[in-house]
Amino acid sequence: MINKKLLIIPIILFFLVLIYYSIGFYLAHNILYTDHSCGAHEGSLPNNWTTQVDYQDYSILSKSILRKNFDSSKYHLNNWNEVNFNSRDSKIKINGWLFHYHKKRPIIIVVHGIFPNGKCKPESNLVASLLIKNGFNVLTIDLRNYGKSQKISNYISLGATEYNDVLGAYDFLEKIGFKKNKIGLMGISLGANTVIYAASFDKNIKAIWLESAAFADFNMALSDELHRYKMPNIFSHPVRIFGEILTGVDVMSLSPTNSLNQGNQYYYFTHGEKDQRVFPKHFNYFQEYAKKNNINADFWLVPKSYHVDAIFRYPEEYGLRMKIFFNERLK
Repeated sequence: MINKKLLIIPIILFFLVLIYYSIGFYLAHNILYTDHSCGAHEGSLPNNWTTQVDYQDYSILSKSILRKNFDSSKYHLNNWNEVNFNSRDSKIKINGWLFHYHKKRPIIIVVHGIFPNGKCKPESNLVASLLIKNGFNVLTIDLRNYGKSQKISNYISLGATEYNDVLGAYDFLEKIGFKKNKIGLMGISLGANTVIYAASFDKNIKAIWLESAAFADFNMALSDELHRYKMPNIFSHPVRIFGEILTGVDVMSLSPTNSLNQGNQYYYFTHGEKDQRVFPKHFNYFQEYAKKNNINADFWLVPKSYHVDAIFRYPEEYGLRMKIFFNERLK
């Protein structure tokens, strides 16, 4: 007769494995899930957006005060056209706002970050205003699964498929008359990673501005996310498995640093020195990689700033730095 105690061991192991992978699924779901909305800024437009609708939601006091006191009305824009075009994944429709203020001048595609987000958020609207003030045209877009762009999934792929939406915007601008060498990219947080991937697939893109890039290395980012959920790195394995199942993307292959190109592409990295959402170690990783691999890149570690704070804390300096960079690289 089989000893009942021996039967207990495989049963316990089964439930431990079940719990292990269930936690992995829970983490992957929470990290990659998007609700398609712009949160408190849903419905905001370039002429009425404000940082004051959700300043109280920021747990870091200085971030909250910065947005509470920010006078967004100084940066409102009254002239834009809503446009629609195909992603380079041709079956996916992308929506954007086109700001064509300056004839025969370059244009910058502005790409938002992770949910709740979209072109309606203050970050994209403020960047658009700063660029226009400094002599550039702008196209802000909703990536797939955001805003008015096509919804195909409840999960994001961390830029690994969304980069085609940026390239679709690039193709659209070329079709309406902008020259290839006069189109730059600007990405915010996860949008920065997305534009890195986009530029890696099209060498005609010469100038790429990166605000608070979400991660320099996938394994480092995954470790950060697990710690944010107060989970040990042992759960990285099931998160990777379920991440690939949920998104259809091999997340292990994601490497923004390896996607940086040498030669005639130029990058400008900015990051808050106090960033607690994406730690400055990612900025440092980019900087060291660029130096070792002869990547054309400039770096600005912004003092007294947390995640995506710099454009609100130093808007005029930020705009001037973008002006200098894009004027030089989009000659």
